[in-house]
Amino acid sequence: MASTAPPLILGSMRFGDWGARLAPAEVARLLAAALDLGIDTLDLADIYGGHTTNALVGAALRHDPSLRARLHLLAKVGIVMPDSPGNGRRVQHYDLSPAHLEAALAASLRDLGVGRVDTLMLHRFDPGLDVDAVAGWLAVHRERDTVRDFGVSNFPAAALPLFTGKLAPSSHQIELSPAASQALDDGTHAASRATGAEVQAWSPLGGGALLADNDRGRALDAIAGDFGLDRASLLLRWVASLPATRVVLGTTRAERLADAVGAVERPLPADAWYAVWQAARGKPVP
Repeated sequence: MASTAPPLILGSMRFGDWGARLAPAEVARLLAAALDLGIDTLDLADIYGGHTTNALVGAALRHDPSLRARLHLLAKVGIVMPDSPGNGRRVQHYDLSPAHLEAALAASLRDLGVGRVDTLMLHRFDPGLDVDAVAGWLAVHRERDTVRDFGVSNFPAAALPLFTGKLAPSSHQIELSPAASQALDDGTHAASRATGAEVQAWSPLGGGALLADNDRGRALDAIAGDFGLDRASLLLRWVASLPATRVVLGTTRAERLADAVGAVERPLPADAWYAVWQAARGKPVP
């Protein structure tokens, strides 16, 4: 039977120091509201809030212990920021070595106050990635039930075949909006689907650029009006209309979650989908 859950994921990046600075009780209420709407996946990353947001979510889970059993926790690791612990050179870099993944997973489990993450996702592609080493490390953690599933984030299409016959990513997070559609232009979206991975689209509103009051925005409003939507809802529907694609929604407002569920309940027809893409690009689609 097909899932009736909306194709939405709640993103945590703006919960804490990088955004709304919510209290644990406020995060717990937001998570409960999302779950009540059928949104059961929470996107996390160890670096969010300067390595503080996971602990905030952990405090929210302690505030309302009933939440954990209902949530699918998706934890991203692999980015080392200039001020990340242990980064002596203070240079941002990516580290997908088993040693770094081990430390990052342990810190994530500790901060979240959980014994398992449901999906562990490699946050950025590291040219030094040794897939065999990561596969061996992951097998150990699957046996321990500290990690259940595996995914990648922001990987180029050309890197995906590295996993063939060794690891099967269940999901791939990529930036995708009608204005930031490189993943469609360069084949990353199609390549992800070809591996069997679900696409998870972050920044579906183009970082807010598509909400400006200008000619592009007014063209989008005209299309949105045809479907009884506001512009933001139209943009969410555009992304969610793609096959095997869920939208990562970075809101901290429960009412926006409810609006988003309504926005993605059905796909756009093909002519409207291409009209949105063309209006957002300001030029004909390729």
